[in-house]
Amino acid sequence: MAMSYKIGLDYHGVINTNSDFFREFCDLLRKQKAEIHIISGGPRETIGEFLKLHQIKYDKIWCIYDYFNAREEVKILPDGSFHVDDYKWNAAKGEYCSKQGISLQIDDSQIYGKYFKTPYCLYDEQNCSGNLSGYFIDFSTSAENCWQQILSALSH
Repeated sequence: MAMSYKIGLDYHGVINTNSDFFREFCDLLRKQKAEIHIISGGPRETIGEFLKLHQIKYDKIWCIYDYFNAREEVKILPDGSFHVDDYKWNAAKGEYCSKQGISLQIDDSQIYGKYFKTPYCLYDEQNCSGNLSGYFIDFSTSAENCWQQILSALSH
């Protein structure tokens, strides 16, 4: 029996910069019974609208802002911006992935990566590539080729 994967994808700097590729990628993975988690800063409503507009299929959306807002840990500042403790914000995605059993997170932030136990592919928007444990991942190729590169890197 094939392994079942749970894949985490960041929205800002990943999906929103390469929506055609990630539509194909999510379709491929869902056909293989993988679970797709959109894991981002938020807000959930804006991300959901984009995913619907671009026909990107997923299983769950989880947003840092919404998580802390529900716990009343978001401080709204006088200028209308908000603040959450930096450590809590930066560690939140890694904690979510650990608790949910995410197999891989694809994200463009080096800051978040140091808080992950889950395999973390650092996505480079400009070069349409990623680094997964020292392995080059080409996000400019087909979704199938990219997924094979990821599986190869995960197996080492």
